[in-house]
Amino acid sequence: MLCSAPTMRAARAARPAAAARAAPGRRAVFAVRASAGAGVADLQKKFGIKGNVEFVEGKAGTPTVVLKHSCGASAQVYLHGACVTSWKQASGDEVLYVRPDAVFDKSKPISGGVPHCFPQFGPGAMQQHGFARNLDWEVASTSADLQPDEKDPEVELVLTENDYTLKMWPHKFKAVYTVTLHGEQLRTDFRVINTGDAPFSFTSALHTYFEVLHVDKAKVTGLKGLTYLDKSKDPKNPATGKESRDAVTFGSGLVDSVYLDAPAHVELDVGTGAAVAIDASGWKDVVVWNPHLTMKECYESFVCVENALAGGPVTVQPGDSWRATTNFQVVDL
Repeated sequence: MLCSAPTMRAARAARPAAAARAAPGRRAVFAVRASAGAGVADLQKKFGIKGNVEFVEGKAGTPTVVLKHSCGASAQVYLHGACVTSWKQASGDEVLYVRPDAVFDKSKPISGGVPHCFPQFGPGAMQQHGFARNLDWEVASTSADLQPDEKDPEVELVLTENDYTLKMWPHKFKAVYTVTLHGEQLRTDFRVINTGDAPFSFTSALHTYFEVLHVDKAKVTGLKGLTYLDKSKDPKNPATGKESRDAVTFGSGLVDSVYLDAPAHVELDVGTGAAVAIDASGWKDVVVWNPHLTMKECYESFVCVENALAGGPVTVQPGDSWRATTNFQVVDL
């Protein structure tokens, strides 16, 4: 529920694994590419997997894929922006947050969940946060298997250059984004492949919104001692500082900080006795954001902890690729 207190409960990794072992099934893999412009019925026919992967009409009729794990966890991904808008534990408790001002008619990016920032994080030469969150992604494949040593429910989405992107960023590329439910854990895998004949550079992020009991109770651990860029006063000319706190807190004002060379593991205490553990590879930085009174209707209900390449760009040579992964899990405190 938007702008409401969560009832998120802690999840144990052993429980979903046991559930998967208790319900063996056959493997199903579908790898025919289909445009997001295809009808939901066509997508379901080509890529749907009964009980695990379902294509439905989301809000405003926008094509959406729902992943369902045998343990009861679920995730929802809009093809517009390849945006994960829901990740629920087996209990039914929502972990992510979608803002009340979010629109789903493709007139603008979806505000909430896990939006993409690519090939630019924040302000710069092109539009804010680039173009990946503004476009429909294609479905490349889906898979599901309830055998313990095989794949969990998964969807792979692809974005390539077009006239719209080339006007802003004159490069040929292939972005591949895979979303997987591993029990109650949410996993993402983001790859960028240079399909052109010249090197290109980019910045990027997963702009993840998490629901919290109250912004005053939320805190992020794992960032102490890091150098950070404070963008709260001037995003284009951030001040530099060094984090001295054991936990980054919110509620006293706008928070917009880029923590450079962040560790692979950080945790967000959501204020309910549980935390979201975030484990990443490939993403060099962590961005912590809360808009405070600039979004006074809902800022108390969420914070963003973003895996990012925000401190500086990465360069990919022709024929090469860059890859980053994340694993999100709810844990007891």
